[in-house]
Amino acid sequence: MDTDELVISRAELFAKLLPAIPDRYRALVAVAAGTGLRWGECAGLRWDAVDLAAGVLRVVRVAEEVSGHVTFKPYPKSRAGRRTVPLPPFVVQALTDHRQSFETGAEGLIFVARTGEPLKRGTFRARIWKPSLQRAGLPLGLRFHDLRHSYATWLVSDGVPINDVAKVMGHEQTSMTLDRYTHSTRERDRRVLASFDAFSLPLADR
Repeated sequence: MDTDELVISRAELFAKLLPAIPDRYRALVAVAAGTGLRWGECAGLRWDAVDLAAGVLRVVRVAEEVSGHVTFKPYPKSRAGRRTVPLPPFVVQALTDHRQSFETGAEGLIFVARTGEPLKRGTFRARIWKPSLQRAGLPLGLRFHDLRHSYATWLVSDGVPINDVAKVMGHEQTSMTLDRYTHSTRERDRRVLASFDAFSLPLADR
C-alpha cells in the first residue's frame, strides 16, 4: 500500500468518524466504509441500484466531475467495476434512515447537497469531511478514498479470500488486490506470533 494511504480501524469508524458526520452525509460515509465504493460510485448511486431487503447494491454508474460540473456515466470504467456488493447491516440501516429523512435527488440520486444538486468532491471535502475529521479527533490527512483502503484491509485481515475481495473492490486482477492489501499489519503479526505463545525452545543440555 502506498505510504500516503491511511487505514482506520472499525472501532474508530463507529466510535469516532460516523458520529461526527452530519446526518445528511452519514449514510454516504457508511456506504463507502461498508462497501469499498469509490467516491464517484457513491456520488452516482441511485435507489434503483439498491435492494435494501436483499442487502445488496449494484455498481452500474459513476459520477464524474470536470471543472465543477458533475455528469453521470452509465458504467464504471471496467467490466470488473460493474459489480454487486453485499451491504452490512449497519449500511442497510444507514440507507434506510437516509431514505426516510432526506429527499431523493433527480432520477433517484441518493446523495445530494442541501440544494438538491449532485455532490461535488471538493465542496464535500472542505465543508463536510475535514470538519468531521477534526470533530472526531482523527488525522486530517485521512481521505474519503481511504475508507475504501480500510474496507479492503479489514476484509483481508479477517481472512476473506483474495479473489472475493477483488470482486467486491472491482479489481480486474487479483494481483492488484494482493499488491495493495496484503501488506504487513500489527494485528496480523500479533495473530501470527500468538500461534506460538504456548511453545518455547527447550533448554539445551550443558
